[in-house]
Amino acid sequence: MMPHPLSLLKKLSVFFCFYLSVNAAHAQVYNSSASAATGRTGRATVEPGDVSFMNPGTMVHLKGRHFFSSFAENQFAVSLSDNTKDSAMPAAFAFVKKTSELSLGKLEESDMTLTLAEFATEKWAMGITGHYREQKLPTTSYRQTNADIGFIYTPRPHIGLALVGYNLFGENTDAPEDLRRKTSAGAGFNFIHNRMVRVRVDATTESEVMGGLETYVNKFLVSRLGYYNDTNDNRELLTAGLGFNGPRFALNYAYEGNPKESGDYRHSVDLGIPF
Repeated sequence: MMPHPLSLLKKLSVFFCFYLSVNAAHAQVYNSSASAATGRTGRATVEPGDVSFMNPGTMVHLKGRHFFSSFAENQFAVSLSDNTKDSAMPAAFAFVKKTSELSLGKLEESDMTLTLAEFATEKWAMGITGHYREQKLPTTSYRQTNADIGFIYTPRPHIGLALVGYNLFGENTDAPEDLRRKTSAGAGFNFIHNRMVRVRVDATTESEVMGGLETYVNKFLVSRLGYYNDTNDNRELLTAGLGFNGPRFALNYAYEGNPKESGDYRHSVDLGIPF
């Protein structure tokens, strides 16, 4: 006899929390402009640019088909998602490419992902993202497959709670320490008030805490503010952004800045097209 879906989900969650508690370490998660502008929150929210990276479980709530692209200095991202009646199950494909300068030389990173998700019960959903990452240095390169798993619970239409595990297969021990993506976890909370204000709060096992506020100016325009604090690295960011969500396309802009370091800032712009 097959176990009840909710019972199975509870058992998975218990194992998941235990596994992460003994394997937690530093990880890097891609952020769309919507999440970047709200303090890098978004594990319990539904954004086309974040379902493949922040919480694959949210894919079940992203209805329709979406094309997404994002542009920032030395970084580019693109994704396609499908959650329609014609699809076998909610799914998304995404690709991110980033370049940076390290003591080891110029680093080129790419991450190709496939996300699948489904409801376990009416209010519980879970998803998994498979990663194929490549890291190129001037004299060598490293490749690794990995996976994230995410859960989201929506007791009410305006409330979301999330738990996500990243890089569950562990780090690539062949790569230098600075390049390793290790196992970590994140949790998120989302609350929408009267469809006008949204509060977002996230935290991770890396001693990162973050919060964001979205205010819907009208049907199409949204303003965003946020705060991010990495207590391990003593790094704080103040964030802000604007978004336009039209019937044919969406545009989002984000700014992240460190008030203590004038050179520590980032701009990003996203384009989303439902079809």
